[in-house]
Amino acid sequence: MKIVAGSLVLFAAALSAQPPPDRTFVEEIEVAESSVVIELPRLGRVSPEEFEPDDFVVEVVGSRRRVTGVSALDLKTNPRPVLVYVDAVLSKPETVLVGAGALARQARPLTALGPVEIAVDDGAPGGAELRLRASTKPRAVQAALQEIAGAELGRDAYFESKNRPAGLPTDVAVMLASADRLLAEAIPRCAGPPCFLFWLNDGFLALDSAGARVADDLAAGLSAHGWIVVAMALHIPGPDPDFGAPRPVSFQQWKALTPGVKMPPSGGDASRLQGLTASSFDFYVEPRYEPLRRVAIASCGAALRVEHQLEAEFERLERRLLLRFASGEDLAPEDPYGALLPVDVRLAEVSRFADRRRFKRWLGLVPAEERLRYGRWVRRAP
Repeated sequence: MKIVAGSLVLFAAALSAQPPPDRTFVEEIEVAESSVVIELPRLGRVSPEEFEPDDFVVEVVGSRRRVTGVSALDLKTNPRPVLVYVDAVLSKPETVLVGAGALARQARPLTALGPVEIAVDDGAPGGAELRLRASTKPRAVQAALQEIAGAELGRDAYFESKNRPAGLPTDVAVMLASADRLLAEAIPRCAGPPCFLFWLNDGFLALDSAGARVADDLAAGLSAHGWIVVAMALHIPGPDPDFGAPRPVSFQQWKALTPGVKMPPSGGDASRLQGLTASSFDFYVEPRYEPLRRVAIASCGAALRVEHQLEAEFERLERRLLLRFASGEDLAPEDPYGALLPVDVRLAEVSRFADRRRFKRWLGLVPAEERLRYGRWVRRAP
């Protein structure tokens, strides 16, 4: 009996030592992701499909996040929400007339982005008035915009004291109310980036701390909730006082005409400054347009001053990419950023494109406009 028992023990030990049968174990780990829109860098004829996650570096509040994916915006198979928002309180009548008319002429590429909604904010307590529900029909979008263009909208309440209605609140209160109404309309409409906001507005002064805070909060809110903002303070170019008639000038000519004026960076895309009249460069020196530029830059969008820039902007939208990254660990609740966090996106130092750019730079072939543009804010992970 003892021998049999010992044999059983040895037999059991031998079985346990044998390798288990072949099995495939799949461990699924759910990764919370955030995403941000970037503009395709100008690296020759590189197409969006050639980029990989390792080509980019993402940092949120200085903390590096793992890039999980990068993809082109395929708007034909995945149309995105489009909102045309007319701020009739902070717009001049000319801005509404020219901006709405320009968009009406671009109704077809506008609807190619996705279903278009049109809202007009005239300061009424109930919020913006919806002039057109989501539509992908160019004729319906065109008709609605033409109607707005001919309605003589634009109270210009902030800029022109002679147009101020009786009992108008303080300037800061007007700016805050306008920003709150825009966020209230925009945020629920965008479940995730990208969404497209065409914003007709003449901006507001942001020289003091209160105005700057309103501009920065608006820029962060729209960018973090997925909106690409095309700010449109379009005007009709008039006779240039320096020449007596409209004529295109280069950036260098404009600098010579305006001595002592410091030109803020244009986002690195010098081609967008070509062919404008000298008077249209007031976008970069007129203080009230600064909030429009801040919001556009923060959202990887654009700030436009003349109509012919709009057509080129639709072409530039094809150079957008959606970059996804792991949400990671957020900061402590007492951090200064609250629910929105600043993002930094760069091309990786060690990548196929880094070597390519270094070689091209050595040959003197790197284009001057080569620069990475991206959405500057993201929502805190839940």
